[in-house]
Formats: sequence, C-alpha cells, structure tokens
Amino acid sequence: MIVRSLESLPTLDRSGRHVVIVGAGTIGLFLAKLLVEKGRRVTIVESGDASLGSFSSEGFRNVGKPHQGTRIGRSRSIGGTSNLWGGQLVEFMPADFRGRPWLPTSAWPIGADEMKPFCQRAFQRLGIEPAAQDDEPVWQGRLGSSPRFADDVEIFLTRWMKTPSMAVLYADDIHSDPRLVLLTGHTTVGFQAAGSRVTGVVIKTPDGGTAHLEADEVVIAAGTVETVRLLLAAQADRSSPCPWQANRMLGLRFQDHLGGRIGTVMPLDKQRLFRVFSTLYWNGHKFQPKLRVKEAACLSDRLLGSQGIMCFESSATEHLVFLKQFLKAAIHSRRLSGIGDFFRHAMACARHLPPLMWTYVKEHRMFVPFDSQVVLNVQAEQMPTDRSRITIDPSRRDAYGLPQAIIDWQVTGEELPTILDLAQRCGRALEAAGLATLTIEPDLLALKPSFLDALHDTYHAAGGAIMGVNDAHGVVDRDLRVFGTTNLYLASAATFPTSSSANVTFTALAFATRLADHLQ
Repeated sequence: MIVRSLESLPTLDRSGRHVVIVGAGTIGLFLAKLLVEKGRRVTIVESGDASLGSFSSEGFRNVGKPHQGTRIGRSRSIGGTSNLWGGQLVEFMPADFRGRPWLPTSAWPIGADEMKPFCQRAFQRLGIEPAAQDDEPVWQGRLGSSPRFADDVEIFLTRWMKTPSMAVLYADDIHSDPRLVLLTGHTTVGFQAAGSRVTGVVIKTPDGGTAHLEADEVVIAAGTVETVRLLLAAQADRSSPCPWQANRMLGLRFQDHLGGRIGTVMPLDKQRLFRVFSTLYWNGHKFQPKLRVKEAACLSDRLLGSQGIMCFESSATEHLVFLKQFLKAAIHSRRLSGIGDFFRHAMACARHLPPLMWTYVKEHRMFVPFDSQVVLNVQAEQMPTDRSRITIDPSRRDAYGLPQAIIDWQVTGEELPTILDLAQRCGRALEAAGLATLTIEPDLLALKPSFLDALHDTYHAAGGAIMGVNDAHGVVDRDLRVFGTTNLYLASAATFPTSSSANVTFTALAFATRLADHLQ
C-alpha cells in the first residue's frame, strides 16, 4: 500500500524480519514483490510519487565524455526508469561472467551456470514462459528455421516485456498488499549503523525534516548513479560511523555501452532482408533480431562484446513511433494529451496503416515501410577503466542535502577494433547470404579516435560499486552484500564488474531474484 507520511506507516509486526528497499524503480519493485511472497515485510522508500519525475540538475554534473543517460535516461517516480524503457530483455553471455584472460579483472565472483536458473526464473516472472526463452521455436514458428550466417556471425533474438512499466505490472500489489508498504515523497540521505550492522536509513521528509526508519536488512535499488552517490555521501560523512569508509573501489569503473551508426546497408534482396530483421511476434511475445560475433571468436580474437542492430529509417518513422507511444499510453490508462497531434500523425502515415495491420496480423511482424533506409548500429561493451568513475562534490548539494554526483565517463578507445571487426564480419556475412552489402563509416574503417565522438551512451549505466572477491577488488561480494557490513545489499547494475554488450537491466533483475532467495 502507498503512504505519504511517516505517521501513516503501519506498526511493524516484529515476528517477521523487516526489509527496507531504497528506490521503487525497476529493480526495487521487482525485488519487493519477490520478498513479500516469501513472507517478508517490506518498506520501500521512494523520493518521487506516481507522476513521472526527473532528477534535479543540482544533483549531478558530467565532466567527461557526455553521458546523456544521466540527464534524460532516469526517472524519480514509482516504477522509476521502467516508465521510460521499452522492456527489452537480453541475457549476458557466459564469457561475461567467466572473464577473459586478456582482460584483467574481468572475471566475476559468480559464474554463468550458477546464474542461469535465476535468469530463467526472472524471465518467467516477467511473463516470458520457457518456450519463449529459446530462439529456435520462435524462428521455427515464423520462418521455418533460424537464419544462418557465415564468418562467425550469429543472429539472436531479444525479448520484450508486454508490460514494461513496473508501476503498472505491480499496481495491485502496490495499492493493496499490506505486506508491501511504499513510502513516497521521502528521500533516503544516509544510514544508521552499529559496528558492521546497518540498523536503518536516514530520510528527508517532504517538510525538510529528518527521520529514521529501522530495518533488519537494507537494500539500495536506486539505480547506478544514485546508489553510488548515496554510498559515497555516507563514506565522506565523518560525523557518523560508516562500515565501508575505507573502501577505495567505490565509484570506480563506471561504464555504459557505446552506441551509434557504423555502416549503411544496401539491400540485395530487400523483401528477405526486412523479413529476417524486422521485429517479430510469436505466441503473444515480441522479439527483435540482432547480430553478434560468436563467443568463441570473441575469445580467440580478444574482442569485447558487441551487437549489430539493423535500423530502418523512413519518412513515416517519426509518425509511427508517436502513434505507438500514444496507443500504449491509452492501453495503460495513463493521462493523455495531444489528441490533435494524434490525428496529424495518423494522417501523415495513413498509407502505411493497412500494410502495417496486414503485416502484424498475417505475418506477426512489425511493418517496415519499403522506402526505408537501412543502417547498422552498434551496441558495444566498454573497456572497464578506473579512470571512468563517479565522485561527489560536498560543496554542492541538492535540495535534500545530498552532495552533487560528478559523472566522469571516460572511454579508452580500445573498443574501436572490436566495433570495426563486428562491422566487417557483418558485412561479409550479409553479402554471403545474398541479403545486403555494408558500407562502413569511413572514420571507423580508418580507426580514427575521433569516431568515438560519433558514439553515444545507450542509457545502460553500470559499475561504480562492483562485485569482487574482497574489498580490495570490489564494493560488494557475490551475494551483493556491501563489504564491511552484515546486512546492507545493492540491487543494481552498479555492481557489474563488466558491462557485456547486452542491456544491463535483465541481468540486474536476475541478481535480484537470487538476492531474494539469499535474504529469505
């Protein structure tokens, strides 16, 4: 249930252990749902409310390579960033956990085999049943067989949630489950501790006052930047004890994926190209095809992770995107505006609506206008570096009294050979399959460092409080417990030592599934 004042908090039943979760975003709500099903009593402290809210510019600044996701890729609200994303779910590859011999400190303290059951359970919790977790039945159902490519390139499918907003997905629990209490409009600004035990959180009330909320366990699920900022603020506060005060790894290895155009695709067989790479639907689920270099080739050729994404751009794209977003808002009963814009966009792409509906109903695919220009975009793993980091400026504080987070996103440029290798392999594979030729961006082909300026972040912030075998190598252990404490945990991509090439949210949800078992 939602409460908006401390006085409205129910009296705790001390027969069950009380978990306080900081943040009612994607991971926070997902974890809370798992815990209450296991009999735990959960209080979520959320700074925002039901309205879509952004983070104040006073709370952060960028000083390195521009990082758009810090400014426009986050939301302070019930559901957090899940109110903004499309709900795409992508698994990490086994080598991402196992580590690569040529990449120091890339091994995680937990393996892919151990995480696999939690990935499967997370998929099911998000509405992706076992049959839809395997690519082959989907390709069989849509094309008769999965497409095959040469030159160590493989096609794979990403999965998309039917209801991407956690606020919508868990609306009934949020409003009616007495075991789950959501305290909105209150901001966590610190911790209470007794030795190695965190006994509760310090929160700012809407009137500017300070209060304390006791807990048996505390989980920070506030997103990468806010999770690290909160830990750094406590570390810098010399007036109160902080069990992780001596940890020098905090803030290091901030990461994101590099995204952008790497080539222009000239179709040799446009109909077949569109059929293979357009978004498809099967048994009520949505899938997007992507390309990547096979794991064995990545390991043997010392490559970072990367994905090739086929993008179709046409004069109708903007209008179709608007209509899709408008209809999604209507379906989920959100407040609507811009009815006039709806009809303007509908008229602009009226000639595309019949084939769009036919393609969806008959072929179970997303319609791609035949006049579309095709480009190949990349989503590439960043080389982890200690120079890329989050720090704080105690001389500048936001309205809640928290120090300003300084995001210094640094990219080494060692990613360029991997990105060029992906482009070259994809070009050869597409041409060998008779689908298309690829003209690679000239600056990438020449491996010019300036090509990095054309690449941007993809709102997949990770690192800053990474997993390690001890506090000399990380901030949390394999169970996501902060070193130096007995009961403080991080449920966030901030704990990832490396970022893979896959979207980070799904793996964070798999770790939240494992954390729920651990806390039980």
